[in-house]
Amino acid sequence: MHLTLHAAQRSQQRGISQEQLDWLLTYGKIGHNKGVSLYFFDRIGFEQLIHEVDPAHQTLAQRSRDIFAVVADDNVITLGYRDERLKPQKPHRRLRRGTPINTAARRIHNRTH
Repeated sequence: MHLTLHAAQRSQQRGISQEQLDWLLTYGKIGHNKGVSLYFFDRIGFEQLIHEVDPAHQTLAQRSRDIFAVVADDNVITLGYRDERLKPQKPHRRLRRGTPINTAARRIHNRTH
């Protein structure tokens, strides 16, 4: 993947190495937020990284837990450390049992009940 100039600058400012970015793209999970792909470490991916990285790089790997990368069109747009604003979007509303998942079918279901 290609780093944009902005991503290269942010990487340098925030102390995120190319090796950390490679780990993120290899072991990280992909979420979608506001039309772009968001790479971040979930628990399983991070544990896999820690298990497979050599002992000389354990400290660097531990510091990689909260990094993220915003990717669009095979370009890394920016890098940083995750906070609440950049978590992947999840549906906020829970559905009752027996309620169809499809929106159109749910509307029909709601009219009849």
